[in-house]
Formats: sequence, C-alpha cells, structure tokens
Amino acid sequence: MKPRFEILPATGERTIRLRLSGDFDVGTMKRFLEDYKRVTQPFAGSPHLVLADFRGMNPTSPDVAAILGETIEYSRAAGVVCCAHLSDDTITQLQAARLGRKSSPHSDVTVDVASREEAERLLEEVRARLDLAGAD
Repeated sequence: MKPRFEILPATGERTIRLRLSGDFDVGTMKRFLEDYKRVTQPFAGSPHLVLADFRGMNPTSPDVAAILGETIEYSRAAGVVCCAHLSDDTITQLQAARLGRKSSPHSDVTVDVASREEAERLLEEVRARLDLAGAD
C-alpha cells in the first residue's frame, strides 16, 4: 500500500495530530521527518501533545524505523509531554513503543489508546491538567 502521511498542527490546543498509513520506505520517512520538523516549529521548546494515528501503517524496516525513532527523539526534545498512540497492527504498535522507550528511556510519554475518541479524551485530560489550552 502506498505510504501516506498527514501532519495537522492545532496551535490553540497545543496539539499535533499525525496520520501515517501504508508501507514506508526510507525516502518517504525522511520527507515525513522534514515536514514534521517544519510544521511543528511553532511548538518547539514549549510543552505540547501529539496524537499519532498509525492505523493502516505496516511494520517498517530497520532503516525506516531508525528515521521514525529520530522523529520521536526530535519531538520529545522539542517539548512533547504526551503522545496518544493509535494503531491497528500489533507489530507496528510494539515497534513504535520500542522507539519511544529508546528516545526517552526514563520517562516514556506514549500512551496506547484503542480509538480516536479515547485519544482525544486522553489529550483533553492532559491539556487541562497541564493548562496547555491557549498557552501561547
């Protein structure tokens, strides 16, 4: 399946919504990392949230996983305090969890969720607890 990604920043909610699906190759994952850095620049250095919807994304090769890990590492360094991770493939879910732990071994901020609705509820709770809404 052709790889697809979408990065939707919601500045007022201090939230970035990601959608990745398909079979990623190194070139496409590099474009995702570049676009992620560009689109999320306004959030850098400030606490913010991510909804990572990986439904339909297939497990990746080690080379592609390394670039995804670089994206996760960048996001954590840039201020991500919670990532709601939604996946419909166990291997992809485990792969992303491993990359998250590798990026921040002592404080993994990823929470696996079962639905988009659960992800939005989780992020709303974290946003309220940290008073992130409108924190610009």
